[in-house]
Amino acid sequence: MRKKWTALLLALAMLMTACGGIKRTPERYEITFYDTFDTLVTAIVYADSKAEGDKYTELLHKRFQALHRIYDGFNRYENVSNLKALNDAAGKGKFSVEPELMDLLSLSIERYKEYGETNIAFGAVTDIWKTYRDRYTTEKGHDHDREKNAELPPMDALRQAAAHTNIDDIVLYPEENAVEIKDPDLSIDLGAVAKGYATEVACRELEEAGCKAALVSAGGNVKLIGSAPEPNRTAFGIGLQDPDAITEKRPTAQNMKDVVYANNTSVVTSGDYQRYYTVDGKNYHHLIDPDTLMPADHFRAVSVISEDSGLADFLSTTVFCMPYEEGRKLVDSLDGVEAYWILKDGSIEFTESLRDKLKSEGASNAK
Repeated sequence: MRKKWTALLLALAMLMTACGGIKRTPERYEITFYDTFDTLVTAIVYADSKAEGDKYTELLHKRFQALHRIYDGFNRYENVSNLKALNDAAGKGKFSVEPELMDLLSLSIERYKEYGETNIAFGAVTDIWKTYRDRYTTEKGHDHDREKNAELPPMDALRQAAAHTNIDDIVLYPEENAVEIKDPDLSIDLGAVAKGYATEVACRELEEAGCKAALVSAGGNVKLIGSAPEPNRTAFGIGLQDPDAITEKRPTAQNMKDVVYANNTSVVTSGDYQRYYTVDGKNYHHLIDPDTLMPADHFRAVSVISEDSGLADFLSTTVFCMPYEEGRKLVDSLDGVEAYWILKDGSIEFTESLRDKLKSEGASNAK
C-alpha cells in the first residue's frame, strides 16, 4: 500500500510539473538610484532568481541613465545629440538628434495641440523661474536665510520671454532625425514630460526582457507592470502624498492623503509641494500657468491614472494648470484615464471610475 501511495504521489508531482506545477511566488528585488532626472528612482522587480532580478534592475538603471543624458537640458555628453545641444543650436538651422529625443518632441507637440497647457517651447519662461528658485534654495532644500531676501521674477522679463514660446517654431524632420528651432531665443523644456515618458520606455523594455511584475517610482511617476504577485494581495497600493505633510511640516504616520489600488497602469502626480521657494511667506512652485506666467494656483496636487506613464505625466501637468471644471471635462473625455484632485482647502475630487480603487472609499487589496 505504501508503494502505491508513493507511486501515486510521484505521478501527481510529475503531472503538476508538466502542467506548470504549483505557482511559486517570485522574489522581490529592489534598486534605488539618484543619478537620473534629478529625482530618486526606486524599483521593485519580481523574479524567480537573483540572477534574473539583477538583470532586470541593471537593465532599468542603464536605460534610465541613457534617457537622462538624451533629455538633459543642462549638460552635454560626448557622442550624444541631446536636448542641451539642440537648445544651443537654436536659430542655426537643422540639428540631428537622438531618435528617442525626436520621438518625445513629436509626441509632446502632438499632445499640446490636442490638449493644450503643457508647452515644451516654454523654456524661456521656466528658465527665469528656475534661476530665481535656485538663487534662494540649495540642493538640500530651503534656506530660510536666503529666502528672507527672496524676490519674484519681474513680470516684464517673463512677458518678454513669453514672446519666444511659439511651439510652431520647433520644426521636426522625422525622416532625417533632425530638428530646427527657428527662434534663436526659444528654449525647449521637457521637465513636464520627460520622466513619465522615460519611465514608460524603460518599463516596456523591461517587459520585453521577460519581467512579469514590477513597480517603478521616479519622483511623482509610478509605473506598475503586471499585477501584485503576492498571494495575499489583489493589487499594488500606490500612496497619494498629502501636500500639507510636506509644506506645512505636519507629518502623519504615512504622509498619505489616499491610496490607489491598481495593476498594470501608471499613477503620476503633479503638485505644488516639491519644487518651490518662498517669498514673503508664500510658496511659489515650478508648474507655471502659460496664461498668467505665474505658478498655477488651482490645486495642491493632481494625480492622473493611465496605462501609459508618458500620457499620464503630460496630463497631470496639463490638468494641474486648468480650472477644475475644464480639467474634469478633459479627463472624462478620455478613455482609460482617471484623475484625483487635492483642492486648495484640502478637499478632494475624483473621477467616478476611480471610486472602487480608493482606500478612502473603502477599497482594499487584501484577499
